[in-house]
Amino acid sequence: MHKSNLDEAADLSLKVVSLSRPSSFSGKIEDVHGKHKEFSAHVRIIAASHFLPFSIAVSEETPTEPFQWKVSRRSGHTAMYAGIRSLSDNPNADCTHVGWIGNYKDLKGEEHSCDDLSHESRTNICKELEKYDAVPVFVDEATANGHYEGYSKQILWPLLHYMSWSDSNPMKSAWWDCYNKVSKTFATAISAIYKDGDIVWIHDYHLLLLPEMFRALNPKATIGLFLHSPFPSSELFRSLPNRKEILYGMLGSTSIGFQTYSYARHFLSSCTRVLGLESTPTGIDNMGNMVAIGVFPIGIDARQVQERRSLPAVQTKMKNLREMFANKRIIIGRDRLDEVAGIKQKLEAFEKFLEMYPEWQNNVVLIQVTQPGQTRQPKLEAKISELVTSINSNYGSLEFMPVMYHHTFLNTDEYMALLNIADLCLITVIRDGMNTGSLEYVVCQQDKHSPLLLSEFTGTAGSVSGAIQINPWDYQGVAQAIDTALRMGPDEKKVRYKEMYRHVMNHDAQYWASTVIQDLRATVLAGQSSSVTPKLDMALFVKGFKASKRRMIMLDYDGTLTPITNIPAQALPPAEMLEALRALCADPRNFVSVISGRDRAFLELHLGDIEGLALSGEHGSFIRYPGGEWINLLAEMDMSWKDEVLSIFEFYTERTVGATIEAKETSITWHFRNADPEYGEFQAKECMNHLENSVVSKRPVEILVGKKCLEVRPISVNKGEI
Repeated sequence: MHKSNLDEAADLSLKVVSLSRPSSFSGKIEDVHGKHKEFSAHVRIIAASHFLPFSIAVSEETPTEPFQWKVSRRSGHTAMYAGIRSLSDNPNADCTHVGWIGNYKDLKGEEHSCDDLSHESRTNICKELEKYDAVPVFVDEATANGHYEGYSKQILWPLLHYMSWSDSNPMKSAWWDCYNKVSKTFATAISAIYKDGDIVWIHDYHLLLLPEMFRALNPKATIGLFLHSPFPSSELFRSLPNRKEILYGMLGSTSIGFQTYSYARHFLSSCTRVLGLESTPTGIDNMGNMVAIGVFPIGIDARQVQERRSLPAVQTKMKNLREMFANKRIIIGRDRLDEVAGIKQKLEAFEKFLEMYPEWQNNVVLIQVTQPGQTRQPKLEAKISELVTSINSNYGSLEFMPVMYHHTFLNTDEYMALLNIADLCLITVIRDGMNTGSLEYVVCQQDKHSPLLLSEFTGTAGSVSGAIQINPWDYQGVAQAIDTALRMGPDEKKVRYKEMYRHVMNHDAQYWASTVIQDLRATVLAGQSSSVTPKLDMALFVKGFKASKRRMIMLDYDGTLTPITNIPAQALPPAEMLEALRALCADPRNFVSVISGRDRAFLELHLGDIEGLALSGEHGSFIRYPGGEWINLLAEMDMSWKDEVLSIFEFYTERTVGATIEAKETSITWHFRNADPEYGEFQAKECMNHLENSVVSKRPVEILVGKKCLEVRPISVNKGEI
């Protein structure tokens, strides 16, 4: 890499080129998971996440600036990082990871912001991360704090996990500004290394504005967005003040992936209800651009878990734990200290279990490990401590405590040891994106085949079929499930475990990542082969317009001369549009006509005074040439069918709140734009079926399906027949 490029990267965190690691992907990982497909053609992938999967620390070789650096793996988000990392193992793929580097550690282990680092120290960061195919994004401390600790953690995270953002902290306008600024910084950084044909894969709720911002810089880019968190129902999401900006930001993508179908459905509903966009179960029409929607449950790095659980250090800790809890059945739980983790519900249910089944008292221990959550929650901490004390006081003794509660970060070896020796894993989260901890438990239970009690509100619940699903709020039901699981026979354990194990191994992080990229490429190819009306070439149009001697100009009204409105009567022509029409009509080389579905009274009222303008109303049923009178082209046609259609429309209007009827001279229209979007579509289909069976099959009429409306008119009468 040239020094000039490194200098620019140090200043702007932009110019670091991708390196290709030696290919080692063979298409399968033996004895661990199923075969993963290789990409059919070479592809460059730029993955963007809030944090890079690396941390940096000052090297002992450089106690003063300019620093040299040591790189280590960052903890957390292991499944996402493993999936992204696996893409570079594919022989037909190069993958560069773009993200914020965060703070650095000095020689004493203390953290510092990168703001005050010298230019050369930043350059050295770029050089070191280049070895790992990583591009650092440098964000000043104040902006990073407002983006991550502010808007992302205080507003978006609670909302996406079904907690109203106002229940968390009042929103600060500076947080939103920081959220925007970080996305713009990422868009600029990615654009600096982007080449035509690259795939940009953006991750999670920290960067929801990035797809739209990056597309503004690179209109033809292939952009994938994957949301690792849940997505709430539209009724909750619409409470967010910046809801439209977030949705439009996401819709800058080519394809958006979710963990479960329910999360995808909620997103589609939000786009329909908040933005008024048309959608199908597999996509959204964003003003002419189809954005694909897919469901891709994430997996874990099964090979890494498999290797780690067999290490001697883990085996030693397993032995110590077995001795400590000899003759006891062990239930484990590991959660973040958040409301959505369901720790309170777990303890309530465990206490109910000990009360309902006294024979298990002194024979079962719950080892609950928690680590700091998204935000500090003193009330929740106090409630959990109170519950632990209550259970241990009522059901414990000096020799034994039924709840072992540890509020600390657990090192990986201890965690693996617990997963290996457990007799039951109890997960009671009340809302979670995927909960990969349950998948790690399955990998570690190859010897014991212990059961898994899994909340039905996790994303994993829909795919791990061998688990026993529970409702965390049903304390008695959970208590019964614990008893059932502890008494389960070896044959049932083995059958259930086999189902879980097969799924986890065949749908790991590598499979997830390759599937998402393959689907994204297929979406792009499908779009290239479909017939799409191209945008008007304005330069060519103006050139032809000026050179022509005679011009015929035919204009629609709604959606062309005026924007579409919820109430049709409010779609009035703006003054500047009327002035432009008059100018066109004043040119003798032009023949100008407005062809509309509006009735002639409306067109006469708003456009009738424009000299030289031809008008066509009700989709060609009436015509008025310049200076002439209105001509009814359907004067001889039988209109007796209108009464039948009107009675059917009235029937559905009474049963569809917000629906209205627009009666014209030659047609009748049923509008449902102001109705509930989903119910309105359903009623429209029912109404259309009714019309087809009762009227269309017997009368010379047809049904025109418009935007949020159904119109019945005489057959073969349309704008093209004029």
